[in-house]
This record gives sequence, C-alpha cells and structure tokens, in this order.
Amino acid sequence: MLCYKRFTLLAGWAMLAGLLLTTCGPTATPPTADGKMVTSVLPTQTQVSTQAEAVSLTTEDNVTLSATLFGQGQPAVILAHQGTEGTDQKSWQPFAEVLAEKGYAALTLDFRGRGQSQGVLQASQLIKDVNAAIQFLRGRGYQRIVCMGASMGGTACLRAALDHDLAGLVVIASPMSSGAPTAVEPDEFSRLTLPKLYVCAENDRYSLVIPQMKQMFELSPEPKQIQFFPGTVHGTELFDTEHGDEFRSLLLTFVERLR
Repeated sequence: MLCYKRFTLLAGWAMLAGLLLTTCGPTATPPTADGKMVTSVLPTQTQVSTQAEAVSLTTEDNVTLSATLFGQGQPAVILAHQGTEGTDQKSWQPFAEVLAEKGYAALTLDFRGRGQSQGVLQASQLIKDVNAAIQFLRGRGYQRIVCMGASMGGTACLRAALDHDLAGLVVIASPMSSGAPTAVEPDEFSRLTLPKLYVCAENDRYSLVIPQMKQMFELSPEPKQIQFFPGTVHGTELFDTEHGDEFRSLLLTFVERLR
C-alpha cells in the first residue's frame, strides 16, 4: 500500500555516521588523480548469464571498477549495491537478468573496494563510481537511464539524479547523505522532478534510514511514490523474503512506466 503522509526526521547526524561506518567499513581515502573518465570493454565472458557482458569502468579519480551489462533496450538501469558486509554487484544480478528478459539494459557494478573492483570502499566517493556507469551507458548510446540503488548505493543514485538528466530514480533503505562529494542537502530535493520511488522495510535493522526515507519522500516533489514492506531486513535483502515477488514487481513496474 502506498503512503503519502507527512513525516519528520527523528534521528541525528551522529547516527548517520554510525550507519555508514557499519555498512562501509574503513574510510581511508584512496589516491586520486585528475583526468577524464575512460571506459573499456573486457573480452572475457561472464559466468552469470549468456546475456551478460563483463565490462571495465575507470572513474574520474582513476579507480578501475568491475561491471556487468545485461540485455539491451531503453531505459537502461544502473543497479547500485548496498554496503553490508560481503555485498557486491551479485546482489543485483538476478534482477538484472529479469530486466534483460523484459527488454531493458541493466548495468551492475562492484563499487570501489568491493568484489573485483580496485580501490578502498568509501561511501562519500561513490558518486564517482556512478558517474563512470552513466558515462559508460551514454557511450553505448543509452540516453534514458534509471539509477536504482540500495543503502549507500541509493544515496549515490540520489546525488547522480541531481547531477545528471536521468529518466528515473529508485532509493532503497538509504541515508540521505554520505559526505562530499556524494552529499545531498535537504534543499536540493526540490530539484528532483524526475519520477522517484522510495522503498524500505518498515522495521529496517538500521533504524536511522526509516525516518530519513520518510523525510526524503516528504521533501521530494511529484511524481513520487513510497512503499514500506513488513520486516527488519535491509535493502536488497527484501528479494529473499516472503515479500520478494512483490518487491521485484514494484521495481519492474516502475521501470516499465518509464518506457
């Protein structure tokens, strides 16, 4: 059932710092270098799906990321993973295959410091990873792009939606901000005029995200939608619950309305 009530923020920024530390691990700053983003395609085959192509992305600060492109068709969907321990692009790949079967392109990626990507995981730098994904898709001819992210990945998608002309935004159990340059300020939400979907478990184990998701929805202009599911799981862990089919259908329907 969709909810459109007004809410207020109930948690402070100190709790936000705790959440990011829990989900993202050490926050040592990786080396940076100036330069344009470079994209290259790896010749190796992925074992995930016959429809999948392993690709390599290079960020503006010269971190090489591992990614996988599924299917083809507009809009293309970036699937950004959460920061819980051991999570990488594989958490999104079953849904990426569903999108490919429905005639869309879907790009999963390992954020810096996760999976097969280089660098050190630092939530505040993840907009650079999403920027690399957007530039890759633009280079492949995709002009309509949706950013769909969980937890820290959702925060990075929020920043990307403010910085790029995207077709749609999905934020799943995310804090509002994770520090510059991925920071998002409350007064920026008025610029998010694209279609938006916010999703969270009603008793997410990271309790900070619940009031922040409600506040983000309240701050956002139409068109917008919010959905809470029963349970305590976090982010894409919803796929593995009794509500997994409903969650999957919600995400797919959102993308289909943007076709």
